[in-house]
Amino acid sequence: MLECLNEILKGDAIVCTGVGQHQMWTAQYLDFKEPRQFLTSGSMGTMGFGLPAAIGAQAAFPGKTVLDIDGDGSLRMNIGELETATTYNLPIKLLLLNNRADGMVRQWQRLFYGERFSGSDKTLRRKDFVRVAEADGFAFAARVEDKNLLMETVEKFIAFDGPAFLEVMVDPDAVVYPMVGPGQGYKDMMTGDFIRGRKTEDYEQEPLQTGVL
Repeated sequence: MLECLNEILKGDAIVCTGVGQHQMWTAQYLDFKEPRQFLTSGSMGTMGFGLPAAIGAQAAFPGKTVLDIDGDGSLRMNIGELETATTYNLPIKLLLLNNRADGMVRQWQRLFYGERFSGSDKTLRRKDFVRVAEADGFAFAARVEDKNLLMETVEKFIAFDGPAFLEVMVDPDAVVYPMVGPGQGYKDMMTGDFIRGRKTEDYEQEPLQTGVL
């Protein structure tokens, strides 16, 4: 999803995020050409930051493309501000990556706590985010579940003249890497199934090279 978006935006948009996996993926996959194009709460962990930040950025820069890339957990925190965007006809683009979970919390519970999921699973929730956006006045409100329709739909989403809402369904087991587990140091960094990690024993086995090119 973000690779498609990056291909379209080419680093020219102002991008805001909530907090969680979507925040990390946005930082990893999107390009930015200028300072202050990436508005995120960083280590403060303020869920719900993305939507009001995007509204403010769009008001300050009416000629810019402004996106809020959000998760279903973060968006719930300030979802009432959808109406603010349409009330003032601010043409923000809200991209919702919906994995039916508090994804980062679920990731930690899956990897470090024996899949004892507590409060992070949202599969029983019945909220239809597309209908919520429509009810708050978004003339463009769509959902994508088929990868084959992704690029076409994202192009229409970005090109729409006005506030636009796009929900993309995401695998709840998708994981953000690299990451450092609880109580661990950087030497124990987890890099996932496809990138070989560097463990303490790797350093010990490799001879120290000094002054040799």
